[in-house]
Amino acid sequence: MKKKFSLRFQLIAILLVFVVAVMGLVYFVQTTFLDDFYKANKVKSLQSVGYSVASLIGDDDMEEAIEYISMSNEVCVRIVSNEDDLNYTGACTLRSFDNEIINMIAAEVSQTDAQEKLYDNFHYQRHFLDRPEDVYIFAKLMTYDDDPVMIMVSSGISPLNTTISTIKSQYLLILAIIIVMTLILALILSRYILKPIKQINSESKNLSKGAYDPQMVKTVSLEFDELNETLENANEDILKAEKAKKELLGNVSHDLRTPLTMIVGYGEMIRDLPEENNEENINVIIDEAKRLSTLVDDLIDISKIDAIKLELSKEKVSLKSLLNEVYHQYDKHCKSQGIELTLNTEEEDAQVEVDVKRIKQVLYNFINNSLNYNDKDKQKIEIGYQKLDDTYRVYVYDNGEGIDEKDINNIWDRYYKVDKEHKRHHIGSGIGLSLAKQLLDAHGFNYGVESQKGEWTRFYFDVQAS
Repeated sequence: MKKKFSLRFQLIAILLVFVVAVMGLVYFVQTTFLDDFYKANKVKSLQSVGYSVASLIGDDDMEEAIEYISMSNEVCVRIVSNEDDLNYTGACTLRSFDNEIINMIAAEVSQTDAQEKLYDNFHYQRHFLDRPEDVYIFAKLMTYDDDPVMIMVSSGISPLNTTISTIKSQYLLILAIIIVMTLILALILSRYILKPIKQINSESKNLSKGAYDPQMVKTVSLEFDELNETLENANEDILKAEKAKKELLGNVSHDLRTPLTMIVGYGEMIRDLPEENNEENINVIIDEAKRLSTLVDDLIDISKIDAIKLELSKEKVSLKSLLNEVYHQYDKHCKSQGIELTLNTEEEDAQVEVDVKRIKQVLYNFINNSLNYNDKDKQKIEIGYQKLDDTYRVYVYDNGEGIDEKDINNIWDRYYKVDKEHKRHHIGSGIGLSLAKQLLDAHGFNYGVESQKGEWTRFYFDVQAS
């Protein structure tokens, strides 16, 4: 297993590596390219001074201005024309140039397109072997009042070996200081960041109990606020799930107890009273056993859907014949209970591709819901479908007590009960609508419920013709 390190160790390591890498890059650049940068800047300065001097030729205050420029830039300036030979800034290499050297420079410069030329140390030694100094010279030819004027600007190049050596000796000291400062910064940052993480980690251990307290966590950034809020929401979900589990156990226990009580009671009665061994009493036992089987099937289907193991077995079927089968399943029972059950399949028939068994389960659960929540003297239930634009809407309508508007969005929750007294007059597990919802979601159908409190309710889903 790969070894893992603490966040504090990782933060310190990352900062140290970053600092050492940056300092190494600075050291490399300073010691390797310092001389090149220095000479490049010198060349740029000489050219700039040369252009500035050229712009001053002929001005009344030319001499003062050029003197100031040469002094401030630490360069020598010499201007040579047919009439004048002006030197600025004391003794320098340019003063020692005789006419032969000046004419040679002028000839070389005149051959360039820009009428200007830079002489670095190599060129200087080639032309003037008797003066092997580290000097850069910028020469420029121009015309003033139809007379040629040559401007020369020179500057000495200081050796940088001593400077580079000094940088190298200081570098280790600077690196040590920066590493110490980085360690201190990393420790401060790690404490600042890790404190809320430790608090969140400590509190999150109470999540399984639903006892996470967000007030115990002192956050320092938006990200920690969001994490704290997420865990708070998770804590609320756990509390809801725990409550829902208890309600589900209560619901299922009630549904199990009722048929079991009936089966045991009728079984003992038939055992003790032989004259009660008749078809009617045996049918009661069979019906209650089927009720138990339906409950178990619903629970198994719910567990399959939660585990994403439910597989649909779709086939093409006549919509009218499918509803006919569902109708006949409940017809006899409804008649025996005095319930008016009708089938509305007057619209043209259509072939639909569905999992027949699962869609029947959906319709059974809709009908069971209608049977369970209808206390009117004249109970009516209608099963049918109607053609919409490009779909068929299958529905189950009843004239029962209806659903309050505030409960409409919650009835699909497997743990939600509109009727807290948990009454059941027919086969039902208390999780039927939740199961119907998940089966319709698996088919990808649009579905819903419409209701008017105290008047009627209609459950529906839309299916396309295949």
